[in-house]
Amino acid sequence: MIAHPEEAVKGGRSGAQQLTEGAGMWYNQKNAASQGDEAMDKSILFAPLSLKRITLPGRLIRSATELFGSTPDAHIRPVEVEIYRRLGEEPLGMILTSHTCVSPEGRSNPYQNAVWDDGYLPDAEAIAQAGGKRGVPVVMQIGHGGMKAEGNNGGLPVLTPDNMTHEQIRSLVRAFGEAALRARKAGMAGIMLHGAHLYLLSQFFYPKFNHRTDAYGGCALNRFRVLREIMEEVLTVCGESCPLFLKINGDDEGNTEEYHRDLVEALRSAEGLLDAVEISGWHSAPLGVAEKPYFLDNVRRLSREIGTPVIEVGGFRSAPAMLEAIEAGACAVSVCRPLLCEPDFPTKIRDRDGVVSRCVGCGFCFGPYDPASGIRCPRAGRILPE
Repeated sequence: MIAHPEEAVKGGRSGAQQLTEGAGMWYNQKNAASQGDEAMDKSILFAPLSLKRITLPGRLIRSATELFGSTPDAHIRPVEVEIYRRLGEEPLGMILTSHTCVSPEGRSNPYQNAVWDDGYLPDAEAIAQAGGKRGVPVVMQIGHGGMKAEGNNGGLPVLTPDNMTHEQIRSLVRAFGEAALRARKAGMAGIMLHGAHLYLLSQFFYPKFNHRTDAYGGCALNRFRVLREIMEEVLTVCGESCPLFLKINGDDEGNTEEYHRDLVEALRSAEGLLDAVEISGWHSAPLGVAEKPYFLDNVRRLSREIGTPVIEVGGFRSAPAMLEAIEAGACAVSVCRPLLCEPDFPTKIRDRDGVVSRCVGCGFCFGPYDPASGIRCPRAGRILPE
């Protein structure tokens, strides 16, 4: 069993390495036995993908990854720019940025990036230039913490679906549009809306957090209304040609069938607005390595029931797993933790057979235990980047 990262912290960096070493050996041996070293056709992972408004150079995507790299006033540090520069050297189809906040009261951790005013344009420009230097599209993920901002937003009022007035909702929609426009001015290739992981947009869609009885609560389309309004606002202010993505949960760890029906209805209502939708999980990724990609079953069903292309994220440690997701209906796959553990993982996947990521999903990178130093990986044995 893989230890929880808090246990790893007690032993220090070397202790964390010891805790994950055994799990890594188990995982590598298990996959070597089950997947073999025979050659396979991986070309589809690195073939162009044409979406509604953008053509990606490949189907292997760097998922939005919190790097805990900004200063307390939400400006990026050089360590974060260097991470994007390194990612831009890999054969990726797209780089999604860290979750970037659209409004001061919505900051979900004290080291989250921001794009809520023009003072953050140089930061966004640095990331777009570093990651996109060799042609990989860099797309900014934007969001608002909602109730998850409590304790992280400098004491500003916490917004939740239930306590927001219509004017506050309209201000939120405008904030997303203005943030998206700044991102585009900074050179970002597109926008992803963070509607997952119990941040504010996700809270609106869940009936367990949204008890409104007006046009923003009740049925699935009402709970999805603010997300759709934000999509329309982004396309209005940025232009209809702006590539637009949505990250949303594939289940709610509860009444999954009812949630699935609601999700299908909601996403069908957004067809034509989105280039693709990335399917994630209810709150956060599990520790450890699963037998299969985390949300494969959700993606298999959704890809048959909606017209918008579906991206799967979570649990990918090898080419066979990625190809399984593509075969199940995903247009592309997103990778997070393996790229922290070994940034050249895409090159290894492309150039060699039988490659399995050294990442064992220990969760230590989820910290942050020393966020001022940037994100860390005990398997890599260093603070990233060197």
